Amino acid sequence: MASTTAARESVPKGSDARGSGPRGSGRGPGPRGRRRRLLFGVAGGVAILVGWQLLSVVVNPAILASPVQTAIALGELASGSTLWIQVLITLRRLVIGLAVGAAAGATLGVVAGLEPRLRSFFEPFRWVGMTIPAVVIAVLAMLWFGLGDFTVMFIVALIVLPTMYVNTMAGVLAIDQKLVEMGHVYRFPRRLLLTEIYLPGVASPALAGLTLATGIGVRAVVLAEVLAAMSGVGHAFSRAMSYLETPKLYAWVVVLLALMAVIEFGFLRPVKRRALRWRKATE
Repeated sequence: MASTTAARESVPKGSDARGSGPRGSGRGPGPRGRRRRLLFGVAGGVAILVGWQLLSVVVNPAILASPVQTAIALGELASGSTLWIQVLITLRRLVIGLAVGAAAGATLGVVAGLEPRLRSFFEPFRWVGMTIPAVVIAVLAMLWFGLGDFTVMFIVALIVLPTMYVNTMAGVLAIDQKLVEMGHVYRFPRRLLLTEIYLPGVASPALAGLTLATGIGVRAVVLAEVLAAMSGVGHAFSRAMSYLETPKLYAWVVVLLALMAVIEFGFLRPVKRRALRWRKATE
C-alpha cells in the first residue's frame, strides 16, 4: 500500500499516471484530447463523403450512386414503414444469433482456458470454425434447415462463436497464475476468485471479442438474409440489386452502417466503460 502511494506521489501533477503526457496535450484523456480525436473522426467521415462524391462523378450511376441520390432514397425509405420493419427484423435476428454465439463462445473459452485437455480437444473445432468461409456455412445451413429465421440466427451464431471463444480463452490464459495460486493458498471462496481475479482478467479480451463478433455478426446476418430469408435488410438489399435500384441499394448500406453505429456507441462502448471502471475498482 505504501509503495502504491509513493508511486502515485512520484508522478508529476500535470501529467497522466499512465505516462500519456500533460493533460490537454491532445494525447491524454483530457477534454482537449477528446475534442481533437472527435475532430479527426469527423474529418475522416468527411473524407469518405468527398471521395464518394468524386467517384460518383466519374463512375456510371448504375454502378455507384452519389451521396445526394443515396440520401434522397434513404429519405423515401424512412418516410414509409418498409425501412423500420426490415430493420427490426434484422435486429431481432442479429441480437438472438449474436447472444447465442457469444454466450457459447465465452463459456467454451473459459472452460478451455482453465482446462488444457479440453483446450486441445476444442482446437480442431476452433480451426474448422475459423477456416470455413461464411458463405459455405450459409449454404450448408440452408441445406440443413431450409429458409427462415432459424437458419439466419444459426448462421450468425456459428460465425461469431469462434471469435468470442478465442478472445475469452486468451483472457483466461493471460491471468497471472500467481494470483490464482495465492487465492487457493488462502482458501478464497469461489465467488471471490471469480469477482477479484478471473472476471477482471477476462473482461477486456472478452469485450474486445464481443465488439469484433458484433461487426462479424452484422455482416453474417446480411449474408444470411440475402441467401436464406425473404425479409430483412439483407433481403431488401438483394432486391434493390436485382432491380438495379442503385440509390436504394446504397441507402440500405447506410442503414447497416447506422445499425452498427447504434449497437457499438449505444451499447458496446457504455458496457466496456462500466466494465473497465469496475475492473479498476477491484485492483
